[in-house]
Amino acid sequence: MLKQIGLSLLLGAVAVFSYAPFHIWPLALVSFAGLLWLIADKPKKRAMLLGLSWGVGYFSAGVHWVYISIKQYGEVPTSVAIIILGLLVVYLALYPMLFAWLLRAADRFATKFSLKQLVLLAPILWQITEFLRGYILTGFAWLELGYSQLDSPLRGYFPIVGINGVTLLLTMCCGLSVYCLYKLTHLSFKKHIFGAIIALFAIIVAPISFNLINWTTVDHSRSANFTLIQGNILQSLRWTNEQLNKTLNTYASLTEKNWGKDNIIIWSEASITDYEINQQPFLHYLDNEARANGSEIAVGIIDYHIADNGYQINPDIYNTLMVLGEKTPYQYPNANRYQKHHLVPFGEFTPFAFLLNPIADLLDIPMSSMQAGAEKQPRLTMKGFKFTTAICYEVILSNLMWKNFAPDTDFLLTVSNDAWFGDSIGPKQHLQMAQARALEFGRPMIRSTNTGITAIIDHHGYIIEQLPQFQTKVLNYTLSPTVGLTPYARFGELPYYLIISLLFILLFVKKRP
Repeated sequence: MLKQIGLSLLLGAVAVFSYAPFHIWPLALVSFAGLLWLIADKPKKRAMLLGLSWGVGYFSAGVHWVYISIKQYGEVPTSVAIIILGLLVVYLALYPMLFAWLLRAADRFATKFSLKQLVLLAPILWQITEFLRGYILTGFAWLELGYSQLDSPLRGYFPIVGINGVTLLLTMCCGLSVYCLYKLTHLSFKKHIFGAIIALFAIIVAPISFNLINWTTVDHSRSANFTLIQGNILQSLRWTNEQLNKTLNTYASLTEKNWGKDNIIIWSEASITDYEINQQPFLHYLDNEARANGSEIAVGIIDYHIADNGYQINPDIYNTLMVLGEKTPYQYPNANRYQKHHLVPFGEFTPFAFLLNPIADLLDIPMSSMQAGAEKQPRLTMKGFKFTTAICYEVILSNLMWKNFAPDTDFLLTVSNDAWFGDSIGPKQHLQMAQARALEFGRPMIRSTNTGITAIIDHHGYIIEQLPQFQTKVLNYTLSPTVGLTPYARFGELPYYLIISLLFILLFVKKRP
């Protein structure tokens, strides 16, 4: 049993190499197929243990970089940081454990190593547990298996069924592979194995033709001149009073060198590390300069929403991206702004505050008492172009972006501050997820960050230009929008739900006597 636990840990950990920055996509199939092989015939308790150990390996390797923000910026002792990270990993590993238990609990209904168990039930149960992981306590939907396939033949499914659909099809491929391997090793050459091989081949080969389809086309009659400012302000300094003026000077000086007619200038998330109400003179200055030079500028800032009678005891605080330089001079609060909806637990708010405030106080993270903006908000507009916007973590939530998307959206826009995670694989994974959104919606993605990776991504999900991390630089690029709709942009999760419904129906189809 210890050997199996060790193997499950290894199989979970090896999956990290299928994601950015490694991109060895077949390892995701090896990892999940290996989990299925290990648990398919085990008793429930043993399967749970194997699922837990796989999850510990998967999340230890995949999100270990959270330690950096806990230790360096939470300013807690090393031992405490390790304990907090360990608790997070074990918590996340509970979901693969639940998956393993559910799969074996249905043994009488879907017997071990059967098509029903591996190809129908397992993908459905995995999607259920992944949904729970992305929903409970506002969720942590990082590293969905489908993201590993951006470089594989399965990438052709992204514009059709989205990330959830790709994950579903990936798990089906793993189930088919395990079924075929099991039958071959047991010298069982029934007709089902040939059907399984054909189905596996079809799922993998079909998207090759999809990749030849241009769901959207570039509108060469219009173009936008983008200037992305990467200020590169150290996270340890960003929120200190001594650094504020230096930060404003850094962003302002880089911007002044790039004023120009019809320029769209994008600063990073919370690039102004102060309340908007406190920075009125600076914002009016930026607004006037942008308008005088024919530019418009999107600025990340914290909106301390005051009441009619002034400051309040429990204020509404929003993580905001706002536009300056419009024809109408800036007046607080202007309407052309986006307020982050999906907040990160402990980083931006404390779930179950009456119980967990001690943990938040221990971490002492600045601006960790925010409110969520509306789920659906008007798109930002700059120089006549319309942007579907996401702040930081939100870019991994395709359904949230779909709710804010419209057929006349020109570009996707995301701003972030990944300085929390240092020189780790976290920012690379984050960029990869932004690439997936561009591919899903068939729209170019504009990504401006504090320390990197600032990038321009085309409507096929490929990086056109990017800035190196941890350098104070500016990215200038002229880009045309796209028109048309991918199936995912048009129908959202509907194709995915149709596939999962079909699997559910097939579960109840009985064999002929």
